[in-house]
Amino acid sequence: MFNVNKIYFAIAFLSVLVFFSCKKDADVKGPEIKFNTPIENQTFNVNTYVNVNATVTDETRISSVSVSLLDVNEHFAHITLPATVSSPNMTLNMNYILDNIHLETGFYYIKISASDGENSSQKFQKIYLIAVPKALMTIYIVSNTGSTSTNLSTLDTNFSAIIPYHTFSGDYLASSVSSYYQQAYRCGNYTGSFTGHVLEFNNPKFAIAPITSSNPYFTGYYNDDQNTYVGRYDGNIKGYNYAGGIFYSANALSGYYSQHMCFNDGYLIAEEKEIFTSAKKLVTYFPTGSVEKNCSLTQDVVAFCEMDATDVFVFGNVGGQATIQLFDRTNNNLWSPYPFSLATGSLLSALKVDSDTYLLGHSNGTIYKYQYSLSSVTTFLTGYTAVQLKYDDVQNKLYVVEANKVTTFNMTTLGMVHTINSAETILDLHLLYNR
Repeated sequence: MFNVNKIYFAIAFLSVLVFFSCKKDADVKGPEIKFNTPIENQTFNVNTYVNVNATVTDETRISSVSVSLLDVNEHFAHITLPATVSSPNMTLNMNYILDNIHLETGFYYIKISASDGENSSQKFQKIYLIAVPKALMTIYIVSNTGSTSTNLSTLDTNFSAIIPYHTFSGDYLASSVSSYYQQAYRCGNYTGSFTGHVLEFNNPKFAIAPITSSNPYFTGYYNDDQNTYVGRYDGNIKGYNYAGGIFYSANALSGYYSQHMCFNDGYLIAEEKEIFTSAKKLVTYFPTGSVEKNCSLTQDVVAFCEMDATDVFVFGNVGGQATIQLFDRTNNNLWSPYPFSLATGSLLSALKVDSDTYLLGHSNGTIYKYQYSLSSVTTFLTGYTAVQLKYDDVQNKLYVVEANKVTTFNMTTLGMVHTINSAETILDLHLLYNR
């Protein structure tokens, strides 16, 4: 019995030795990473490269190494590039190309990730990027001579000619251009398709045709430069990406359809009209697309202009008379921040200059400046019935679009720079930038 106990003791002792030996030999540590370049806070220009030089070492082996660019919130901002692994003691030397023209000025992180197959390590180095300067590339004019087609034209830099570019068949509801994707979008109403168009090659990207009937098919439109949101008479609201793929879906209130739309801190806000009456609602949607809340709306919206992350100006008309309202999204409250009557007549257009200053195109041939902090409306320009107002922040120019004329002004001095007449009715004007 004594010998048996000795044998059991010996087996147990050897098991403990083997266990602790295995624990001692287990690989529990990821590779070590040490940056040589870039140095912290080093500055680089977008469309150049960052030389990433680092030593990566491990006590056993290295299975993978990669380099990424992250924004200040540590979200991926550019591509991840794998590096060639040479040995457990290697020097990483890579020219990380910053060939994303959409990278904005600001701080970023170069991130090196390494793994030995069992454990991973990461190292970050803070850098500063300077964006590619924003530049105006092309001015596009949308016009027509009737309801059967819409013309997209370019305006030469000297304002000497309007040059035909492309014709879309069908009627017109709205349009936009995307500087991000270098595309144009046109949306019909009864007969015109919702179409994406590649501007560089003058080729269609996608087309979503309406179902023609006595009712309109497309009723609402909004574009944020990267995505387009389209409302339909049947109440559907769809968000489309640059390729025409649906990524967002919502529904108008029962018996309503959407018209003007905008986004505020990720929440869709829509002007919605009841099908069989003149009743309107201002409806707020969660980012998921479900309805959060709504309130009564008495005006016909001309434009939404976001003031901040919770408040949106609603410019429009009540019974043909211009009005200014402010929508407090969090409290679902629509109120009048300007306690006085505006000039007799209708509002035709509105433009946000900054969070406090807005320009209003009026039917009486005057462009007014509204300042929220001063609760003031003053005359800005006279003699222009502006159906559209656009601002070029690169050249500090204001574009005043009338039914058959486009005029530009220096925004600071209000001196007229250019003017050109159009033989067709101008529906909109769009500014295309390099990014």
